[in-house]
Amino acid sequence: MRAPDPLSYFEREDEVERQAFAELKKRFVAEASPRHLRELPNFTFALIKPGCYARGLAPEVIRRLKSAGFRIVDYRIARFTPEIIDELYKFVKLKYANSWWIMEKVYTTSPTVALLLKGNPGASEHLSERLREILGPTTPDAGRPGQIRYDLKGVNRVLNLVHASDDPAAAVREALIFFDMGEVLDALASETDVEVPADSVTPESEVNISRWGQLNAVKTRAAEHLDGGSARVRELLSREAEIVRANLPIDEERAELMPVEAELARWAMGEVERLAGVLVREARSRANVRDKRPVYREVDSRLTAAKIILALSDERFLADFSEFDELLMASIHYGFVEDDWEEIVAHSTWAVMPQMVRDLESRGKPVISSA
Repeated sequence: MRAPDPLSYFEREDEVERQAFAELKKRFVAEASPRHLRELPNFTFALIKPGCYARGLAPEVIRRLKSAGFRIVDYRIARFTPEIIDELYKFVKLKYANSWWIMEKVYTTSPTVALLLKGNPGASEHLSERLREILGPTTPDAGRPGQIRYDLKGVNRVLNLVHASDDPAAAVREALIFFDMGEVLDALASETDVEVPADSVTPESEVNISRWGQLNAVKTRAAEHLDGGSARVRELLSREAEIVRANLPIDEERAELMPVEAELARWAMGEVERLAGVLVREARSRANVRDKRPVYREVDSRLTAAKIILALSDERFLADFSEFDELLMASIHYGFVEDDWEEIVAHSTWAVMPQMVRDLESRGKPVISSA
């Protein structure tokens, strides 16, 4: 099979992309040599995301890439700004416009590591394709053993450890956000393999971030505000914490969590309905503003607790739930959400859950739900 013309990677069907890549092609061709063109299929760009850096996983990601035959020919430690986020993801921003706000919230938490990579594409058309296969799908839970996002347990579609370019032209465009053209051309022609000192890409204090770990902490605090049936809820949350501590592979962890989360969600749904009924009855009783104020304050904290347990236990419910922003603020107010990473994990998981559910279903994987 004849290899495609390297310049064909700059061709795009979308009108906006077509214009941007035509300008990039013109700039690239003006400075590139024939060797640079030949090397395009053997070049790609990757980005170790801030959440991965914060967890102290950057050295392990680099080790796995090198073990797979990728050479790091240059790297740079940087910090995201809103402008860089928009430029990196400019062609998908419109598609995810309704949840785009989560990007700045997640991506500005910690440094990021930009990587210029070379290697043999093998059976893939180009190195970007091979890298994306090694990383696995955007939703880590939809992946399989041996893929980096799956093995290292990315939290969700946003906190999924590593960004990878789609093709050689996209790799050039995205690399130019962090490197100048001379550095990119040097990387294309390079045969070196740069050593990245582990301590240079490791935070002073690593953060233990896992989706179910952060959510368990929130739900456990919420359960302390509940009464009826709360002993069973605490038992279920204790079992959830035990499963999280076991640090099982994603599929095994989800299988163990499935009955626990389903029972939690069913109980929480019943409690939400019961407490909502209490408020309706109070509202419809004889007028007495002074006495009703403390009733509302007491019931509202328990209602918020039940709702957050329900939302964080049932993926289908969370995907369809439109009022999570308000619920999150109430959970912060009542002390169920205590630190920034709990907020980030809960909020980002809600923001991307509709697509995560679709990703799981498209690969025949079960969705955690009481439905």
